[in-house]
Amino acid sequence: MFHSGDKLIFETILPIPDIFSAKRILCVQPHYDDNDIAAGGTFAQLAKNGTEVIYLTVTDDLMGVVDTSLSPDAAAQSLTQDQLVAGKIIGVKQQILLNYPDAGVYDYFSLRRDLLKYIHMLQPDFVFTCDPWLTYEAHRDHIQTGLAVAEAVLFSSLPRIASSDLKVDEAYTGHSIHGIAFYYSREPNQIVDITSTWEKKILAVRSYATQIPSEDADQLVMALQFKSQQICAGKDFQYGEPLKVLNPKALHCGL
Repeated sequence: MFHSGDKLIFETILPIPDIFSAKRILCVQPHYDDNDIAAGGTFAQLAKNGTEVIYLTVTDDLMGVVDTSLSPDAAAQSLTQDQLVAGKIIGVKQQILLNYPDAGVYDYFSLRRDLLKYIHMLQPDFVFTCDPWLTYEAHRDHIQTGLAVAEAVLFSSLPRIASSDLKVDEAYTGHSIHGIAFYYSREPNQIVDITSTWEKKILAVRSYATQIPSEDADQLVMALQFKSQQICAGKDFQYGEPLKVLNPKALHCGL
């Protein structure tokens, strides 16, 4: 719901799904730290409540490694170690790496097929990703990831749209995806109270040292704290994360 002049516009007639009803969530990020920077407190709370939290990272993240003396293999190992540490803090059950080239050339439809494969395999009842419609978003990895996830969720029940693994498709008998949630969204419709998991989020964010040196991490934490408190103005909790949560049917034709 949003305002346009004096009119109130309803984006969808469908109710907002409850993310905390999810038993298994698939959290798809373009880069290895996006899930935790944007929604780590939410994912930590879900994990604490018993939800199975799975992270899928689209790119290899090598372009963001600040130490140019590291070889590609050494940088990749360091990135993986960062993810394992952060994932343990949040409560992530599984990490999946697609290793598309960070800030590089890769095919959108190949990515969508890979995402369909893991949706069919894992059968999450909720999927999270970055909002590809964020105003002024310039990073193509974010735009491609968000759009590919949205289409994969929308198309996951259509048997004629193949994933990247025909055996997985043949074994897939269907399941219900109750909702899709976008972080980094300009128009959130939900603020999640993460006061109880704020410290976990910050510890996880600080774990990404291969890309975020300690002095940069301090600045990032300050920015996250300011932003979180800003969006919680008028609320009865201190820290929050904004999400755009939709029924998957709302992803086509605005129903």
